[in-house]
Amino acid sequence: MKRLLILAFAVVAAACSPVQRAVRDVAADPYNNDNRYVIILSMDAFRWDLADHAHTPTLDSLRRVGTYAETYPVYPSNTFPNHYSMATGLHPDDHGVVNNNFYDKVLGRELSVFKLADTSTPNFWGGDPIWNTVERQGRVANIFMWPGSEVPIGGRQATVWTPYSDDPSYYERADWVIEAMTRPVEQIPNLVMWYFEQPDAAMHRHGPLSEQAIAQAERIDSTLRYFFWKIRQSPVYDKINFIVTADNGMADLSDDRIANLYGVLDPQCVVRTVSGRPYGVEVKAGYEQEALQALRKVKGIKAFKREELPAKYHYGKHPTRITNLVVMPDMGWTVEYRKPEVERRSIGKGAHGFDNFEREMSMVFYGTGPAFRKGYEQRSFQNLNMYIILCHLLGVEPSENDGDWNAVRNMFVK
Repeated sequence: MKRLLILAFAVVAAACSPVQRAVRDVAADPYNNDNRYVIILSMDAFRWDLADHAHTPTLDSLRRVGTYAETYPVYPSNTFPNHYSMATGLHPDDHGVVNNNFYDKVLGRELSVFKLADTSTPNFWGGDPIWNTVERQGRVANIFMWPGSEVPIGGRQATVWTPYSDDPSYYERADWVIEAMTRPVEQIPNLVMWYFEQPDAAMHRHGPLSEQAIAQAERIDSTLRYFFWKIRQSPVYDKINFIVTADNGMADLSDDRIANLYGVLDPQCVVRTVSGRPYGVEVKAGYEQEALQALRKVKGIKAFKREELPAKYHYGKHPTRITNLVVMPDMGWTVEYRKPEVERRSIGKGAHGFDNFEREMSMVFYGTGPAFRKGYEQRSFQNLNMYIILCHLLGVEPSENDGDWNAVRNMFVK
């Protein structure tokens, strides 16, 4: 079958980074002659239209020869809830990572996905991540810095996993994957997942379509050109299905769009606030309705009781990790609870976490390989369906999930 053709160019390959890895002993022939292989890359916050503003010949080529879709995230449209929804096929309400930061009422403290001490807390992660699903069914996974992969979940991890660090260059990360896929056939993993923290970082600091974000898109594209040139050395190259995607989009922020809730609510009735998008407000019992009436007069936000959030968001069921009031900022708005005498911290130029059905939050999906249709434009689908896509490509039985097979089935060769 016609595969992706990319012009080779001279690049000096970086040696594999000495970043710490945990490797479990595997049997001499763990694959049982299986011929299914998937490599999936997440480019954090690569918005649906970013490639249109940048020179990205590799991504453009992927779009021409494979399947392309503009996808949309789960709510909230933030990094860890979405990466873990992609890995489990569950909404954040169901897998428990309800935001990048949240207050856990059982533990009585705020937890952060950026603190290993928190993410190692029992029951922090729910659901069955794809690396556990496939390994339990006889396949092998190598996971390079995918959010959620560096902590045992359900008592197990992938055969190879790499803790997150922004020190390894993108070329070094590409070399990790290339090395894994150019081993003797019996040692090649079936599933490889890897991660870039850009263009997210540039977009937060400079804006979603800033020259810095565009430069990061072109940097990624250059890395992918090198990657696809080198990966052709794999003895199973013709059997690999490649996915290049993202977790969410990005919206412009402005100092003119800030909603300060201090003074709107009775401070004696505010138990706690949890910053972020959405913004969490826990108030004393009996004050909820009065608080809602006050919040609904504030420009730039929508406010709901936890259990009354619109059903389309699939958010608000989790009883211990979501505040009793949820404040959803309008697109491009920032919510705070700040006393006037406290200096405001910089809000940056870009953010996500907004309504996941707004187009600014949408992102890209490129799929190419023997299982994908060629030159096909797939209708938009929610990114939690990545789990069932991966299960289909690898021939494994999915665990319980929230995915919709009918939303993605047409992208595959019959």
